[in-house]
Amino acid sequence: MLNITQIPSSRVPITEDGEALISREWYRFLYNLFFLNGSGGPPTYANPAIPVIATESPFRYTNPNTYAVDLMVSGGGVSKLEFSRDGTTYYDTGSYYGMFTLSPSDMLRVTYTQAPILTLIPR
Repeated sequence: MLNITQIPSSRVPITEDGEALISREWYRFLYNLFFLNGSGGPPTYANPAIPVIATESPFRYTNPNTYAVDLMVSGGGVSKLEFSRDGTTYYDTGSYYGMFTLSPSDMLRVTYTQAPILTLIPR
């Protein structure tokens, strides 16, 4: 029978000497990890891109999630983009547009004359 899971069956020894087999509970645990991480196929993204509305300039976006996200900045009249980890010290990105990865609690400050299009892309 074709093994579509791409992971060994629970009947396959887990050690090279062939003495130990994996328990059903461990097999299920590992299979669930495999499934949750994309099952070995191309990645699938369940979380769609989310528009972010820039209010006043400068607009500061803080990643409130416990995972990294990408924030894409395009259009409008951006005059400065700055990155911060602590909300006090900001670093000029040297760009006006682009995609920026933000770890949890990271910030991107956007200064503009005309509101840009901001798109949040969960990772």
